[in-house]
Parts: sequence; C-alpha cells; structure tokens
Amino acid sequence: MAVTSATQTDEFDPFSPESMDDPYPAYAELLRAEEPLYLAQRDMWLVIRYEHVRLAAKNHTGLSSADGIAYHRSTLPVLFGLDQPDHTRLRALIRHDFSPRGVQFWRPFIERVCGDLLDEAVATGDIDLVQQAIILQPVKVITTIVGVPDDNLAKLKLTAGVLESFIANAKVGEDAPEDPDENALRLQAAKAALSSVAGLSGYLGNLLTRRRDEPARDDVVSKLFAAAASGGVTENEILWLCLTLLVGGQETMTHFLGNMLDALLNHPDQLRLVRERPELIGPTIEETARFYPPVQNVFRTATTDVVVGNTTIPKDARVELSFAAGNRDPRKFPDPDDYRIDRVTDGHLGFGAGIHTCVGAHLARLQATTFLRMLLDRTDDIELIGELVKVKSPAFRGLDHLPLRLTPRSSGPVARA
Repeated sequence: MAVTSATQTDEFDPFSPESMDDPYPAYAELLRAEEPLYLAQRDMWLVIRYEHVRLAAKNHTGLSSADGIAYHRSTLPVLFGLDQPDHTRLRALIRHDFSPRGVQFWRPFIERVCGDLLDEAVATGDIDLVQQAIILQPVKVITTIVGVPDDNLAKLKLTAGVLESFIANAKVGEDAPEDPDENALRLQAAKAALSSVAGLSGYLGNLLTRRRDEPARDDVVSKLFAAAASGGVTENEILWLCLTLLVGGQETMTHFLGNMLDALLNHPDQLRLVRERPELIGPTIEETARFYPPVQNVFRTATTDVVVGNTTIPKDARVELSFAAGNRDPRKFPDPDDYRIDRVTDGHLGFGAGIHTCVGAHLARLQATTFLRMLLDRTDDIELIGELVKVKSPAFRGLDHLPLRLTPRSSGPVARA
C-alpha cells in the first residue's frame, strides 16, 4: 500500500473554547481531507473520516487504550482503559446484565423512575430539566442495577469529578504549557480529579466490604462477588468495574438526554414529527446518537507504526478517534449536518465501535426511549425559556442547564400499553 506524507494542519485546536463549544463547522472543513491529520501544536493525530474512525476503533492491537481515553496519558484501571485479554474477561462478567434481554428486566423500574420524575417536572412547569430531572434518572437507574444505594447522591455525583479526570488537560512538568496560568489550572484540575477518584473509590470500597457478607441480590455487585468466589475477578477489579459503570451510566446518559432535547428544540419540525409519529421515537434516539454523540472522541496510543488510509501514524503517537466527526462524514451520511429522525442511521458511531463499543448502549436506548415517550405523553408543548448551558469539554457533549416551560397535556398523560 502506498503511504503518503502526513497532512498537517495548525488551524484546528480541539481544546480551544471555540472547538469545545461547537466543533462541527470545523469538522465540515476538515472532512474534505482524505487522510488523517497531524496537529503539530498538540503533537497528536486526528482521525475523522467515518471509515477511518470505524476501522481504527476496531484495531485494538495497533491502537491501544491502556494509556487512557483522553489526550494526556493516564493508567486508571477502568474498563475502557484496558486492552485484551483483561478487557474481554471483565466485560464478559457484565455482558448479560447489559444485553438487550438483560436490560428489559429493568424496564418496569425505569418506567417508574422516569414517570415519577417527569410527573413532578411537568407539575412544576418552568424548570431546569437537566438539574431537576434528567440528572436524577440515570443516577437512580445505574445505582440500582449495579447495587449501590442512591441515598447519598452527593457522594455518588463524585463520578462527575472522576469523569473530569479523563478529560482535564492537567498534565504538569516538562511537557506542561508555558503559560503559568494555564499550568496552574491544569494542576488544580489534576488535584481535584485525584481527590474525586480517591473519594469515590473509598466510598465504593466501604460499600463492597459491607455487601460481601450480605445475601445475594439481582444486581451487578452480587454477580461479581459470585465470580470472585470462583477466581474470575479480584475485589480490586470489582471496585473499578463498578466505578466504570457508575461513571458511564450517570454522566454520559445525562448528556445523551440533554443532547436529544437540544436537537429536537433546535429542529421544531422534527419535534412535531415525533409527536405525530411516535413510532419514530426509536429512530430519534439513533439520530441523536449520530448527530450529538455524548462521547465525542477517544484517544488511543499507537503500539507500532499504524497505517490509516494511506497515512502511517508512528509508534507511540497519541491518536484521537473522532466519533463526532465520523458521524458527520457526507461519504457515509448524506446531508450530515441535517437532523432528520427518519433518516437511515445504520452503522453510526454514537456508541463507539470495536471491542470498546459502549457496554451500556442497550440500557441507554431503553432509558432514552422511555424518557422521550413519557415526556411527549405528558406535554402539549416544550419551550426553551432561557439560555441552555453546554458542558465545557473537548471529549464530551452535553448540557449543564436546560431551562424549559413544560405545558401539561390538556387531556392528561397518554396511556400506552
């Protein structure tokens, strides 16, 4: 295969405030390139074409996750930071719980949680839906499935800080930025992240100690303890596996639900369409995952010289796989910047690809489908009444605040079987 020289650009910085706010105009320009891009100012590679991202995500031997999924390297033993064989061994322990059949066990509970939250939200009328409802649904769901009580939400929301540890550009030392103010901010972020990790891991460790001698339940913790008894997993691995599920199950699900409402409110014709045709609720979930994936990108480290397209990425390079850009590649999705809930979205990268495809994808679909169905059933109108506030992150897209006016359905909630 012929290998071309690298295509270099200094016009795009994924960590700039402008890019974190809205990278999509830049992606539209960058996607004109045929090859991966080298960003000299960050000493990193950017893979953006759909087919390149998909294939690179499946190349788990040449592109390793062991240095973490963020720009700066880290070695926390979370599931998405493991390579084979440990990744497959640990993921197999929870595969059934998060399979299409496994998550259906939790459907009545999810409907009850979602219904209660939305009943209260609609009764309130004017509400910050993210802070007062959306943020609570994933917490209640994932803590119950894992087997962690949600009676101390403050401790459980430490996972937000854990998540920041993967995206904060907190590297200091010889490779730190020359700007002392920026370096100080990164050091502060690093200390906060480490404190958050220590706090949550300590909380989970104490919880697991108590749970070890309790009767088994229908939750992940009980099944992991059963696996530990036969030598299939260590207690330290149980702790980090639970932490992984809590992080992904809370933060990214919150982002997904916020993104879905953001997209529908910015495309009122599509909101009307899904109201008129509720059979499009499922396709709305898939189009949202394509249009605004909550996990915008992940990083990998090249374990050897890796060919992507016609470009050789050198060994030890840090490589960003942009799911967000790949999902907007016109080679795969015609008119990719149009949000259309009736489009064909097969193969989208909204839940990743390869062995690290989101383990909670089926649970996310069930939660999002339930949430949107129940919200539409309970309202005649959904109106943005203030400025929504986006999460400031180079790796995640979501909302911190979403001020809405929810007009109750005049005939009362729709009853569906």
